[in-house]
Amino acid sequence: MVFFITGGASGLGEQTVRVIHGQGARVAIADWNEENLNKLKSELKERIITHICDVTKEEDVKNAINATAEAYGTIHVALACAGVAWPLLTYSPKKELDIGTFRKVIDINLYGSIFVAKYASIIMAKNKEVNERGEKGVILFVSSVAAEEGQRGQVAYSATKGALNGMVLPMARDLGKYGIRVVAIAPGIFETPLSSMMPDKVRDGLNAMTPMGRMGQPDEFAHMVQMIIENGYLNGVHLRIDGATKFAHK
Repeated sequence: MVFFITGGASGLGEQTVRVIHGQGARVAIADWNEENLNKLKSELKERIITHICDVTKEEDVKNAINATAEAYGTIHVALACAGVAWPLLTYSPKKELDIGTFRKVIDINLYGSIFVAKYASIIMAKNKEVNERGEKGVILFVSSVAAEEGQRGQVAYSATKGALNGMVLPMARDLGKYGIRVVAIAPGIFETPLSSMMPDKVRDGLNAMTPMGRMGQPDEFAHMVQMIIENGYLNGVHLRIDGATKFAHK
Protein backbone atom coordinates (compact mmCIF):
# COMPACT_ATOMS: atom_id res chain seq x y z
CA MET A 1 0.00 0.00 0.00
CA VAL A 2 0.98 3.63 -0.47
CA PHE A 3 0.88 5.79 2.65
CA PHE A 4 1.00 9.63 2.63
CA ILE A 5 1.51 11.51 5.91
CA THR A 6 1.96 15.12 6.88
CA GLY A 7 3.97 15.83 10.04
CA GLY A 8 5.68 12.47 9.66
CA ALA A 9 9.21 13.60 10.46
CA SER A 10 8.79 13.72 14.26
CA GLY A 11 6.65 12.61 17.18
CA LEU A 12 3.61 10.40 16.66
CA GLY A 13 3.86 10.85 12.91
CA GLU A 14 7.42 9.59 12.76
CA GLN A 15 6.64 6.49 14.78
CA THR A 16 3.67 5.80 12.53
CA VAL A 17 5.95 6.03 9.51
CA ARG A 18 8.31 3.50 11.11
CA VAL A 19 5.55 1.01 11.91
CA ILE A 20 3.79 1.26 8.56
CA HIS A 21 7.09 1.13 6.67
CA GLY A 22 8.05 -1.92 8.69
CA GLN A 23 4.86 -3.61 7.46
CA GLY A 24 6.03 -3.13 3.87
CA ALA A 25 4.20 0.05 2.87
CA ARG A 26 5.58 2.58 0.45
CA VAL A 27 5.65 5.85 2.39
CA ALA A 28 5.66 9.53 1.46
CA ILE A 29 6.29 12.11 4.20
CA ALA A 30 5.40 15.78 3.88
CA ASP A 31 6.94 17.96 6.59
CA TRP A 32 8.54 21.39 6.99
CA ASN A 33 11.63 20.06 8.82
CA GLU A 34 14.11 19.22 6.06
CA GLU A 35 16.78 17.97 8.47
CA ASN A 36 14.44 15.43 10.06
CA LEU A 37 13.16 14.36 6.66
CA ASN A 38 16.68 13.67 5.44
CA LYS A 39 17.58 11.69 8.56
CA LEU A 40 14.51 9.50 8.27
CA LYS A 41 15.00 8.92 4.55
CA SER A 42 18.65 8.03 5.12
CA GLU A 43 17.74 5.54 7.83
CA LEU A 44 14.82 3.79 6.09
CA LYS A 45 16.55 3.93 2.70
CA GLU A 46 13.93 2.36 0.43
CA ARG A 47 10.19 2.68 -0.15
CA ILE A 48 10.28 6.25 1.18
CA ILE A 49 10.06 9.66 -0.46
CA THR A 50 9.97 13.04 1.25
CA HIS A 51 8.49 16.44 0.47
CA ILE A 52 9.26 19.75 2.16
CA CYS A 53 5.78 21.07 2.80
CA ASP A 54 4.00 23.88 4.66
CA VAL A 55 0.55 22.42 5.34
CA THR A 56 -0.96 25.90 5.65
CA LYS A 57 -0.32 26.37 1.92
CA GLU A 58 -2.82 24.49 -0.20
CA GLU A 59 -0.49 24.39 -3.19
CA ASP A 60 2.26 22.74 -1.10
CA VAL A 61 -0.08 19.95 0.00
CA LYS A 62 -1.48 19.53 -3.51
CA ASN A 63 1.99 19.27 -5.01
CA ALA A 64 3.19 16.78 -2.39
CA ILE A 65 0.17 14.52 -2.90
CA ASN A 66 0.36 14.68 -6.68
CA ALA A 67 4.11 13.99 -6.62
CA THR A 68 3.49 10.98 -4.38
CA ALA A 69 0.85 9.60 -6.74
CA GLU A 70 3.18 10.16 -9.68
CA ALA A 71 6.06 8.36 -7.97
CA TYR A 72 4.09 5.42 -6.55
CA GLY A 73 1.13 5.29 -8.92
CA THR A 74 -1.50 6.09 -6.30
CA ILE A 75 -2.23 6.72 -2.58
CA HIS A 76 -4.20 4.29 -0.40
CA VAL A 77 -3.89 5.91 3.04
CA ALA A 78 -3.53 9.60 3.91
CA LEU A 79 -2.81 10.67 7.50
CA ALA A 80 -2.95 14.36 8.40
CA CYS A 81 -0.65 14.34 11.42
CA ALA A 82 0.85 17.86 11.28
CA GLY A 83 -0.37 19.97 14.19
CA VAL A 84 0.44 22.48 16.92
CA ALA A 85 -0.91 23.04 20.43
CA TRP A 86 0.06 26.64 21.13
CA PRO A 87 -1.65 27.89 24.33
CA LEU A 88 -4.05 30.83 24.19
CA LEU A 89 -6.19 32.29 26.96
CA THR A 90 -9.47 33.94 26.01
CA TYR A 91 -8.76 36.69 28.54
CA SER A 92 -5.82 37.65 30.71
CA PRO A 93 -5.18 40.95 32.52
CA LYS A 94 -1.63 40.82 31.16
CA LYS A 95 -2.30 39.96 27.53
CA GLU A 96 -5.17 40.02 25.06
CA LEU A 97 -6.02 36.98 22.99
CA ASP A 98 -3.79 37.00 19.91
CA ILE A 99 -6.11 36.44 16.95
CA GLY A 100 -3.12 36.00 14.65
CA THR A 101 -1.94 33.00 16.67
CA PHE A 102 -5.51 31.68 16.84
CA ARG A 103 -5.73 31.78 13.05
CA LYS A 104 -2.34 30.09 12.69
CA VAL A 105 -3.44 27.16 14.86
CA ILE A 106 -6.54 26.81 12.69
CA ASP A 107 -4.47 27.07 9.51
CA ILE A 108 -2.12 24.25 10.59
CA ASN A 109 -4.49 21.89 12.40
CA LEU A 110 -7.70 22.33 10.44
CA TYR A 111 -6.87 23.67 6.99
CA GLY A 112 -3.76 21.51 6.85
CA SER A 113 -6.02 18.50 7.37
CA ILE A 114 -8.75 19.42 4.90
CA PHE A 115 -6.14 20.09 2.21
CA VAL A 116 -4.92 16.51 2.68
CA ALA A 117 -8.47 15.13 2.46
CA LYS A 118 -9.30 17.21 -0.62
CA TYR A 119 -6.38 16.12 -2.75
CA ALA A 120 -5.99 12.59 -1.40
CA SER A 121 -9.65 11.82 -2.14
CA ILE A 122 -9.15 12.89 -5.77
CA ILE A 123 -6.42 10.26 -6.09
CA MET A 124 -8.18 7.57 -4.07
CA ALA A 125 -11.48 7.80 -5.96
CA LYS A 126 -9.62 6.64 -9.09
CA ASN A 127 -8.05 3.63 -7.35
CA LYS A 128 -8.86 0.06 -8.21
CA GLU A 129 -10.68 -1.72 -5.39
CA VAL A 130 -8.11 -3.27 -3.05
CA ASN A 131 -10.41 -6.03 -1.78
CA GLU A 132 -13.78 -7.71 -2.35
CA ARG A 133 -15.45 -5.14 -0.08
CA GLY A 134 -14.82 -2.33 -2.52
CA GLU A 135 -12.27 -0.37 -0.47
CA LYS A 136 -10.13 2.16 -2.27
CA GLY A 137 -8.65 4.37 0.44
CA VAL A 138 -8.60 5.66 4.02
CA ILE A 139 -8.27 9.26 5.21
CA LEU A 140 -7.16 9.71 8.83
CA PHE A 141 -7.20 12.86 10.95
CA VAL A 142 -5.48 13.40 14.31
CA SER A 143 -7.95 14.87 16.77
CA SER A 144 -7.47 15.02 20.56
CA VAL A 145 -9.30 14.40 23.82
CA ALA A 146 -9.09 18.20 24.10
CA ALA A 147 -11.92 18.36 21.57
CA GLU A 148 -14.21 17.26 24.40
CA GLU A 149 -12.21 18.05 27.54
CA GLY A 150 -10.17 21.12 26.67
CA GLN A 151 -8.28 22.79 29.50
CA ARG A 152 -7.52 26.44 30.19
CA GLY A 153 -5.43 27.87 27.38
CA GLN A 154 -6.64 25.36 24.80
CA VAL A 155 -9.38 27.48 23.22
CA ALA A 156 -7.73 27.47 19.78
CA TYR A 157 -6.43 23.91 19.94
CA SER A 158 -9.75 22.48 21.14
CA ALA A 159 -11.63 24.41 18.45
CA THR A 160 -9.57 22.77 15.71
CA LYS A 161 -9.86 19.29 17.15
CA GLY A 162 -13.61 19.66 17.68
CA ALA A 163 -13.91 20.72 14.05
CA LEU A 164 -12.04 17.62 12.91
CA ASN A 165 -14.39 15.41 14.94
CA GLY A 166 -17.34 17.17 13.34
CA MET A 167 -16.01 16.62 9.82
CA VAL A 168 -15.51 12.87 9.82
CA LEU A 169 -19.15 11.76 9.57
CA PRO A 170 -20.26 14.06 6.72
CA MET A 171 -16.96 13.45 4.94
CA ALA A 172 -17.41 9.68 5.29
CA ARG A 173 -20.89 10.06 3.83
CA ASP A 174 -19.52 12.17 0.99
CA LEU A 175 -16.83 9.65 0.11
CA GLY A 176 -18.40 6.30 0.97
CA LYS A 177 -19.72 5.64 -2.53
CA TYR A 178 -16.16 6.01 -3.82
CA GLY A 179 -14.85 3.34 -1.43
CA ILE A 180 -13.08 5.84 0.85
CA ARG A 181 -13.32 5.73 4.64
CA VAL A 182 -12.68 8.63 7.04
CA VAL A 183 -11.68 8.28 10.71
CA ALA A 184 -10.21 10.60 13.35
CA ILE A 185 -7.93 9.43 16.15
CA ALA A 186 -8.17 11.34 19.43
CA PRO A 187 -5.05 10.77 21.58
CA GLY A 188 -4.80 11.59 25.25
CA ILE A 189 -1.43 12.29 26.90
CA PHE A 190 1.36 10.82 24.79
CA GLU A 191 5.12 10.70 24.97
CA THR A 192 6.33 13.11 22.28
CA PRO A 193 9.31 15.44 21.80
CA LEU A 194 7.17 18.19 23.34
CA SER A 195 6.28 16.21 26.46
CA SER A 196 9.88 15.10 26.89
CA MET A 197 10.88 18.75 27.44
CA MET A 198 8.43 19.18 30.32
CA PRO A 199 9.80 19.60 33.85
CA ASP A 200 9.68 16.41 35.89
CA LYS A 201 7.03 17.91 38.18
CA VAL A 202 4.70 18.55 35.24
CA ARG A 203 5.29 15.10 33.77
CA ASP A 204 4.67 13.44 37.14
CA GLY A 205 1.43 15.41 37.50
CA LEU A 206 0.20 14.29 34.08
CA ASN A 207 1.10 10.67 34.76
CA ALA A 208 -0.78 10.85 38.05
CA MET A 209 -3.96 11.76 36.16
CA THR A 210 -3.92 8.53 34.18
CA PRO A 211 -5.25 5.27 35.66
CA MET A 212 -2.33 3.47 34.02
CA GLY A 213 0.18 5.85 35.61
CA ARG A 214 1.98 6.64 32.37
CA MET A 215 1.72 8.46 29.07
CA GLY A 216 0.81 6.68 25.87
CA GLN A 217 3.75 5.58 23.75
CA PRO A 218 4.12 6.56 20.09
CA ASP A 219 4.07 2.93 18.93
CA GLU A 220 0.63 2.54 20.55
CA PHE A 221 -0.67 5.43 18.44
CA ALA A 222 0.95 3.90 15.35
CA HIS A 223 -0.63 0.53 15.96
CA MET A 224 -4.03 2.19 16.24
CA VAL A 225 -3.45 3.71 12.81
CA GLN A 226 -2.64 0.24 11.52
CA MET A 227 -5.74 -1.24 13.17
CA ILE A 228 -8.03 1.37 11.56
CA ILE A 229 -6.52 0.71 8.15
CA GLU A 230 -7.06 -3.04 8.56
CA ASN A 231 -10.65 -2.86 9.89
CA GLY A 232 -12.79 -1.93 6.91
CA TYR A 233 -15.96 -1.20 8.89
CA LEU A 234 -14.51 1.64 10.95
CA ASN A 235 -15.83 4.79 9.31
CA GLY A 236 -17.20 8.25 10.12
CA VAL A 237 -16.11 8.23 13.78
CA HIS A 238 -13.49 9.68 16.09
CA LEU A 239 -11.82 7.14 18.36
CA ARG A 240 -10.14 7.98 21.65
CA ILE A 241 -6.87 6.38 22.69
CA ASP A 242 -6.39 7.81 26.16
CA GLY A 243 -5.67 5.02 28.66
CA ALA A 244 -9.04 5.77 30.36
CA THR A 245 -7.86 9.28 31.24
CA LYS A 246 -10.62 11.86 31.66
CA PHE A 247 -9.71 15.46 32.38
CA ALA A 248 -11.55 17.57 34.94
CA HIS A 249 -11.38 21.37 35.05
CA LYS A 250 -8.30 22.73 36.76
